[in-house]
Amino acid sequence: MADIQQLKHDVIEIGRWVDSRNWCPATSGNLSAKIDESRILITVSGHAKGALTEQDLMEVDAEGQPFNNEKQPSAETLLHALIYGHDPQAGYVIHTHSIFGTVFSRAIWQGEIRFKNYEMQKAFRGVTSHEQEVVVPVFANSQDMMALAKEVNAYLSQKPVCPTFILAGHGIYTWGNTVAEARRHSEAMEFLMECEYQSCLLLK
Repeated sequence: MADIQQLKHDVIEIGRWVDSRNWCPATSGNLSAKIDESRILITVSGHAKGALTEQDLMEVDAEGQPFNNEKQPSAETLLHALIYGHDPQAGYVIHTHSIFGTVFSRAIWQGEIRFKNYEMQKAFRGVTSHEQEVVVPVFANSQDMMALAKEVNAYLSQKPVCPTFILAGHGIYTWGNTVAEARRHSEAMEFLMECEYQSCLLLK
């Protein structure tokens, strides 16, 4: 079992990090860390990620159900639970609402984004060459969390190489085994999304 105080510190620091890059404006986005096989630490709904305190975090079970009903977890807690359930090594999940992750994914809506010939691709665990194509699914945004979870669950069941997916017009999910890996994956995705967006402008 991980040290809960350390996990709280980690999530709070990740919150400050994503806020410093304007990737979670207002109170958007959500962050989590796995405590053990049956517990997840996740941000409470409606709190600015750059000003998180320990009171802004709560525990939910492996299905995303809260232990403390006095606090409301993010509406997307189920997606975090699915990631941890399918990837036993995952320790942290970062969900951002960046401008490029939102705008560029709106142009795609459903389907996928394919990255190739970017040196940055090698930031992802399991990707060893810029020539290796990285496929990231884009799911239509939905207020029906159960329907969305069903789609995400089917994708995660395939054991994807790249630890990320996108909700169109909404934001990016990335995860990693450690804080450093989760942050690296998140930063790499944000970079690649901006590159693709800028490429589209140049090709007009």
